[in-house]
Amino acid sequence: MIIFFQHHAINPSTSLRAAWAFLFIFLAPLFIAERTFAHEVWIEPHSAHLSKGENLLADLRIGDMFKGDHLIYIPQQTEKLLVLMESGSFDLQPKIGGRPVVLVPSEKLDGISGDLVVVYESANSYIQYGTEEKFFRFAEKKGLAAVRKEHERRRLPEGGFVERYKRFAKASVAFATDAEAGTQKINDRSVGMELEFVLLAKSNLSNGLTAFDVQLFYQDKGLPDALVTLFSRDPDGIVTTSQFKTNEQGMIKVTARAGHRYLLDHVTVRETDPSRDRNKPVWESLWASLTFSGAES
Repeated sequence: MIIFFQHHAINPSTSLRAAWAFLFIFLAPLFIAERTFAHEVWIEPHSAHLSKGENLLADLRIGDMFKGDHLIYIPQQTEKLLVLMESGSFDLQPKIGGRPVVLVPSEKLDGISGDLVVVYESANSYIQYGTEEKFFRFAEKKGLAAVRKEHERRRLPEGGFVERYKRFAKASVAFATDAEAGTQKINDRSVGMELEFVLLAKSNLSNGLTAFDVQLFYQDKGLPDALVTLFSRDPDGIVTTSQFKTNEQGMIKVTARAGHRYLLDHVTVRETDPSRDRNKPVWESLWASLTFSGAES
């Protein structure tokens, strides 16, 4: 592969960022020998509540306990990046290596009614586990203890095996013009990702609380009895967690406090046929996340 670069007058920090982006493009598809298990990927809006005339800015982040590092935009590692609105959607095309990954100028949001939803779907990535215990600990943390028995039943190796994984992230951003302030219009919907959260409705309660109705979809159907982790971050940055099981329709209800930000996370692990992928993965994990916020404090 030959890549041509066009020369521009750029500052050192821009040059360095571009160089790192170039390396990431080629290194991203390679195996990660080991990783700290249970790292979520989520979309972090700079502002949880937008008004007319404000830009939509959001970072793509990876970490644990609702704290983590920034990811840069790599087209080879991105299958979907778009914004949902009432009248449809529009694709985002950030600069390679750019941060924030999401930057929508205010004029593109003129005339939009209701909340905005940012959607990200990654390409496949792979990890090779040196020992099975690392994989089992990750699975057990996500409520998937049965994976250990299945690994043994399939007579898979104790180490050196490969997992394929993919991320599906969404963020709901409250957006209203002055005339629409206080409305509760939701523009989220299924976009056909294999695993995804959909924010169905929100309603104001007393004492500044907001109720959110969320449904988890797997292959376009509500996923029942699925473990969902909720991370809540207060205005001081303190994070607490709780867990839910979805009902028969794959739904949960979350009560959000004013000024708090929230991250929903679910992981599905399933068997794979290693003969159908040149990297020979024996397991695949699908990660879904949704970020949203309580009312303005």
